[in-house]
Amino acid sequence: MATPKSTSTRKASTNTEVVLGQAAAQIAKAVNELKAATATVSTLSDQSEQLTMLVANKEEAISALEIEYAEKRRQADVELDLSFRANQEKVVNQWLTSNGYTSIATSELTSLRSDLDTARTNTEATVKKEIASVVSTLKTQYDNEIKLIHSENKAIAAENAAKIGTLATQNKFLEEQVTKLYLQLDAERAAGIERAKAGSVGSINVAPSSK
Repeated sequence: MATPKSTSTRKASTNTEVVLGQAAAQIAKAVNELKAATATVSTLSDQSEQLTMLVANKEEAISALEIEYAEKRRQADVELDLSFRANQEKVVNQWLTSNGYTSIATSELTSLRSDLDTARTNTEATVKKEIASVVSTLKTQYDNEIKLIHSENKAIAAENAAKIGTLATQNKFLEEQVTKLYLQLDAERAAGIERAKAGSVGSINVAPSSK
């Protein structure tokens, strides 16, 4: 009966060893995985530090670039402003010329405007004065011409009146002469008739008597 008990003990021992072996294997596997995880964490930590340093370096580089850009921008603005100030007159004159304009100083423009206003005022005064002078001259000439025309008309009227009087006298004389001539003609005609009658009576012929 001792043999079966010994067999059972060996079987139990074998099962225990198997279980312990599996447990040991799992523990070893877990330990290895833990070591691997620890190594990974350590690596990630190192990479994180490296990334942090890299980011810090990039931020410093970016900050330096921003400072450099700002300085270059400031220098460019200064140079552009200086260049514009140096060439603004040339640029403005070119633009004005290309568009048909020209530049003039404000003081000169003010002076020209003042001269223009003065000239305009003087011109208006001169024009008014000249117009008044011309009007006065024309009025005097007109009045003189009217007087001359009246005088000439009076002289012509007097001359015409004299001519008319002379013509009337001549006409009356001629009418009288014509009347006399008509009377003379009538008298001559009557005398001729009488003479014809007298001659007609004296020349009557008597016819001889028949036997």
